[in-house]
Amino acid sequence: MKIYKIEMKMSGTGTIHDLESDKFDREIKFPKGHKYAVVLAAYYGGKGYTTHRTLDAAERESKKQSNYSRAIIDSDGYLVE
Repeated sequence: MKIYKIEMKMSGTGTIHDLESDKFDREIKFPKGHKYAVVLAAYYGGKGYTTHRTLDAAERESKKQSNYSRAIIDSDGYLVE
């Protein structure tokens, strides 16, 4: 399992659409074989992400979550979308 950490942002900065939380670091856990994650903005709380083996699967999930601020990242933390 690979873990990518989204580091906490400074309180009072950014917007509610940011992936970074102003309360804690967020860990995105990629099970073996999963290379992409659809990450919801930290504002929504909870787990806030799903992981996927392919970019196509991540894009389909992202479309399902179109009512929310989100981004697709790869397992190294690079934004795909």
